[in-house]
Amino acid sequence: MPLTLGTKFGPYEIQSQLGAGGMGEVYRARDTRLDRDVAIKILPESFARDADRLRRFEQEARAVAALNHPNILAVFDIGQQDGSPYLVSELLEGETLRHELERGSFSQRKTIEYGVQIAQGLAAAHEKAIVHRDLKPENIFVTKDGRIKILDFGLAKLGQKASNTSAESDGVTLTGSHTLAGLVMGTAGYMAPEQVRGEAVDRRTDIFAFGTVVYEMLSGQRAFRHETPAETMAAILKEDPPEVAQTSHSISPALDRIMRRCLEKNPEQRFQSARDLSFALAALSGTDSSAAARVGSTARKTPVLLIASIVLTAAIAGAVTWLITSRPSPAVRMRFAIPITGEVSHMALSGDGSMLAFVSPDENSQLPVLFVQRIGSSEARPLSGTEGASYPFWSPDGTFIAFFAKGKLQKTSFAGGTPQFLASVMAARGGSWGNRDVIVYAPDAGGELWRVNADGTGARPLTNRLVEKNEDTHRWPVFLPDGDRFLFWAGNFGDIKTEGSSGIFVSSLDAKDKRLIVHCHSNFGITAGQLVYANDTQQLVSMAFDPSSAKISGSVNVLAESVGYQPSVYWAAVTAARNGTVVYNTTSGATRSVLTWMDRSGKELGRLGAPAVMANPAISPDGSRVALDISDRKANAVEVWIERVDGSATTRFTFDASEDVVPLWSHDGAKIAYRKNAATGPLLVLKKATGLEPETDLLEVPNTDDAIPTSWSADDKQILYMYMHESKMGSDFALISGGGGGKPSAFLPGQGHKTNGQFSPDGKWLAYASDESGDWEVYVTTFPGAAGKWQVSLGGGTEPRWRGDGKEIYYLGPNGMMTAVPVSTIATFSSGTPVPLFQFHGRAPISSTDMFSYDVTKDGKRFLVNRYVKPDHIAPLSIVLNVEAKSSN
Repeated sequence: MPLTLGTKFGPYEIQSQLGAGGMGEVYRARDTRLDRDVAIKILPESFARDADRLRRFEQEARAVAALNHPNILAVFDIGQQDGSPYLVSELLEGETLRHELERGSFSQRKTIEYGVQIAQGLAAAHEKAIVHRDLKPENIFVTKDGRIKILDFGLAKLGQKASNTSAESDGVTLTGSHTLAGLVMGTAGYMAPEQVRGEAVDRRTDIFAFGTVVYEMLSGQRAFRHETPAETMAAILKEDPPEVAQTSHSISPALDRIMRRCLEKNPEQRFQSARDLSFALAALSGTDSSAAARVGSTARKTPVLLIASIVLTAAIAGAVTWLITSRPSPAVRMRFAIPITGEVSHMALSGDGSMLAFVSPDENSQLPVLFVQRIGSSEARPLSGTEGASYPFWSPDGTFIAFFAKGKLQKTSFAGGTPQFLASVMAARGGSWGNRDVIVYAPDAGGELWRVNADGTGARPLTNRLVEKNEDTHRWPVFLPDGDRFLFWAGNFGDIKTEGSSGIFVSSLDAKDKRLIVHCHSNFGITAGQLVYANDTQQLVSMAFDPSSAKISGSVNVLAESVGYQPSVYWAAVTAARNGTVVYNTTSGATRSVLTWMDRSGKELGRLGAPAVMANPAISPDGSRVALDISDRKANAVEVWIERVDGSATTRFTFDASEDVVPLWSHDGAKIAYRKNAATGPLLVLKKATGLEPETDLLEVPNTDDAIPTSWSADDKQILYMYMHESKMGSDFALISGGGGGKPSAFLPGQGHKTNGQFSPDGKWLAYASDESGDWEVYVTTFPGAAGKWQVSLGGGTEPRWRGDGKEIYYLGPNGMMTAVPVSTIATFSSGTPVPLFQFHGRAPISSTDMFSYDVTKDGKRFLVNRYVKPDHIAPLSIVLNVEAKSSN
């Protein structure tokens, strides 16, 4: 019988009854110790008679009490009195979600607002290995100020014997309401298929229940509701809920995709974590229309992409949008120009072709940043936290964009937010996100593809057993619709023109074998039964492609006479969506730069040479020459060149028509070491600075790895180089004789990445950059002993350089800020406070061999900066609709 007013339960004094049911009675009480109102749930006597059940209740209550999350009912205390277990929680004012739903369905805005809070509460519990098992509107409370509280965590499991999963038990629990008493029967409508089948449950079970709750909030009807629990459970196993548009009002495609993904029958096809679910919903927050359309209303106005020709009106833009997203496929291929005012490099269309993600320099820092834009809109939005982005790709449902930056594979919502880390990479070369929530990606320029789950778990090599002797790299993966098979490019660095040395292959997630689809030398796209890629003359072409058999047929069709191509990475500027939409760039998107002299205040003092796609400037010891590598698109090569500082001559130093990069002067100025790509793999080579004698091989590197020279020792007897281990997903330093011969020796081994090693002028110290802390910072250690380590940068840093007297170190700080640090090497090492000098505005790297963005004169007064230069004219992007149809021309 109900407790009377004034009854004491320990320090709690009963004030009134709030509810009663099969899981016990709920009372309002006063905590006499802390002078606050609380809720007490007195559990049934059956708990006290079952020692195991009582023990599990206490364990679960303690775990929930430890959560301390604003969207989970706070548990303050547990105890027993007169053989009756009780649980003390916060007292809530408001009503259950069930009561709100009795008044009708919710708007999309309100559904998303509640949904985000519910998902965040679930995520907090799941991270502590606590699964609710009985999420439903009765167990979700809405406070008077609109805050969501999830009730009865853990009690669903304890409300029945662990082995009792039959329909008769039905998971009955107390509503938990502090405003209404009663039992809620028949929760079968919120069970996941694995619960119905009596199988093991996990956090994805709660995600299914979450989907049913969202459906009910939007439609006002239960997702699965029949006359009997048995019929309801049969529907859960076999049927999909009706379209929301058929029940009440329409919802945005993005929200519908999220909800439907939660309601997948197979747990593997659902969101794999409530954290990801919360992240996806938060991106839609605050809109009653398509979340993608919200980009235009909240984004900064920018002319980066304007979907139209110069005279294209808003009405035409709207028509293009309709053609892409809503039309049945017309019989004619159509083409539109997309004028742009900033260089666009890497691009990715969403699966439905409605959204474009692209990389373009930030207008302030000039660092590459990820933008998103709806096709047909005149507004693009930069995504925060994506500085340094490259090679973006979309999640299958279009809610996330994955990309590579700062040695990490990351994902972010297309509407913005803090990016999430997924895996470490070195010099990534593309990725693809399949509908089984598995991502396949190329973590490095050489070697095999890897796989990782979309929540960041399970990163491991995938195609390592499929790498053949004539293959240096697997890259540019693209999933097929089944989410298991994928296409990828396999190639040979040394001679990509040799028949059979590179092409597009098909494999699957079991990686048992691979099969050649077509010979080519670029990345590719799949769209509407067409395989799109660049041929050897850099035309954009397509062939009929059957995804079910993964075979091509018919003749080659030319879509465009020219498409941008980057020979150093075998990448064509093209992206495709499954609906027959293709966007391509007639230029490579590789930003050009010009060598620029600047003083310590950032004042431009002059320029050296002409703008080009260049990298790795190195001033000769006597200050009269500069060595650098320049990309030659026509020759499909990157070669080392030498510029005279006085501007009197520009001389090509290497002639291999391959990739010769990162030139490094010896201290006497007589020799230049550099990295070469050969048919057998990367090489470290040495050549006299006169250029009159053949080069000498110093080190041969396996195809899957790479080696980049970074500094000569003070006596010119050794060369320090960065060795990139594809198998270890990291980079270490090693030393090789500067005269040739001998075996390399490791230096400063360890986890993570290390790069840009620079010996001090006296040769006793080494400055370098490392991401061992999770962020790139500049460190100094002793040489050769590597005794001790000092961090000299603050808030991030890369590319250290020494002043000629060793009393100052320069580095690139956050957002490309040139920074100087005073140092002392007398007796021991010490450094002062970093001083920002000027905004760098360097060219964004396009290759793993783009190691150095600047050099500095010995006196530290002038900096030679590889500075980004905006072209006078930028060719428009092109969008092609209905690639599979005949041309309208």
